[in-house]
Amino acid sequence: MVKRGNIVLIKYPFTDLSGSKVRPALIITPDKMIPDMDDVLCLFISSVIPDELLDTDFIFDINNPAFKNSGLKVTSLFRTHKLALLNKSLVVRVLGELEPQIIKKINEKIKIAVGEYDPINLFFYSTAFLSKNTDFKKQANKDK
Repeated sequence: MVKRGNIVLIKYPFTDLSGSKVRPALIITPDKMIPDMDDVLCLFISSVIPDELLDTDFIFDINNPAFKNSGLKVTSLFRTHKLALLNKSLVVRVLGELEPQIIKKINEKIKIAVGEYDPINLFFYSTAFLSKNTDFKKQANKDK
């Protein structure tokens, strides 16, 4: 059975639904939901790193000590804005799993992808915290 944080080989559809390709993906469905569902929410992984990254992209470098448990072979791009709900029967096999600190970083990128995380407000909050100036925090709350 798959679990959250597993990297699997799965038949992943093209975004235009013209076909599919067996490729690695990260399972992000919460563990407590997996037994009761036929499908799992998967996050797209690619070995192709573009010249320009999006705010939602996460690079998992082969030199990261946590990389060895992933089952991936090369530095990989996790595109957190490319999610697909796929039937568990499409999983070919589990390659490995991510460590909690890596999942936490990916979760932050997912928040950006779904609009739950506003980098501008983060700037105001972090600046207010560092400067102890409450005017920044007031401005951030006005912008919400």
